[in-house]
Amino acid sequence: MNWQVQSVILLAELAGGTVLFRFFIPFFRRVKTGKFDLYIGDRFKKDGSEPKFAGLVMALIMVLGLTVGIVGRSLSSDGGAMGNTDLSVFAASAALVLLITAAGLVRDYNSDTGRGIGPKRRWVILWRWVLCLGYCCLLGYVGVLDTRLLLPFHMGNIELGFIFYPLTAGFMTVIIGLTELHDCPGGVTDQGCDGLCALTSMMFCLGSAGACGLYPRLEIPQIFSVVAAGACGAYLVWGISPSKMYLGRSGSSFLGGCIAVITVTTNMPLAFLCSGIVFIADGVCTLIGRLVFKRKKQLLFKGLTLHGHLTNRGWSDYRIMGASALLTLLGAVGTFVYASYADGILLNK
Repeated sequence: MNWQVQSVILLAELAGGTVLFRFFIPFFRRVKTGKFDLYIGDRFKKDGSEPKFAGLVMALIMVLGLTVGIVGRSLSSDGGAMGNTDLSVFAASAALVLLITAAGLVRDYNSDTGRGIGPKRRWVILWRWVLCLGYCCLLGYVGVLDTRLLLPFHMGNIELGFIFYPLTAGFMTVIIGLTELHDCPGGVTDQGCDGLCALTSMMFCLGSAGACGLYPRLEIPQIFSVVAAGACGAYLVWGISPSKMYLGRSGSSFLGGCIAVITVTTNMPLAFLCSGIVFIADGVCTLIGRLVFKRKKQLLFKGLTLHGHLTNRGWSDYRIMGASALLTLLGAVGTFVYASYADGILLNK
């Protein structure tokens, strides 16, 4: 996909998303506070009324971006109309992300209206895994997914066969969980860093788009990466610290679904070890901290997550976001190397 179409997608999402967020914020605030007011206060100051339903708006922006991308590619000189397989993959990817986001919306609604946390976490995880399993099976049926796992360092690949699908679904579920944790543990916004998850996800998507753009076989994840990056950019207009609207479970679930889709459709799941290094670091630190506390009854870090620890060490939100963005971009270099390695081994499709 040429850079003109990518630019149009990003501009359309940034413009449309900025307007959509401004339109929806007062309605979401009413759900939380019970009061409706078109004036949302000082953009650079919190007042305690910030809602959590960013996932719904980002999902609308995603649909807008995909529509613009599909139409733009069809009209571009080097594009041509998309085949039925590509359209079915985009439709399935969008449906997966929307269904995952819907579960997050339910949890956000219960949280903001004081009705508890909603479905238990094990049922949320099962819901995600089942959705991801169906998605993987569909992509395997249309011939998009390769059941071989490419290993680094010229170790060849492993044919996983049918077991590839439940394993990949589990991997996608882990990615969604890591993204949700990177936003804020347990959905508690006081323990998060405003805009961090969206910025890290945007850097991930831009890096993936750059790596995928060099290889024609990766056009599907490239387009989805650009669309997801545009949705993150539109949110950051209102969500960067100090946020006027939190990602919430819906927004972090949306971003996790997008990242999982991008990772799987590249047929290079191990590339997430490079480009997703920030998400992994947060998850590993959280796991180690919990294990140490469970065994020794003492805190290893000053926060539940790595970014929570840095916040309590005196790092500002912008310093944390800058370090996260830089580390994610460095990881994108690793993704580019892995994509080059994969292109030299796998048959182009």
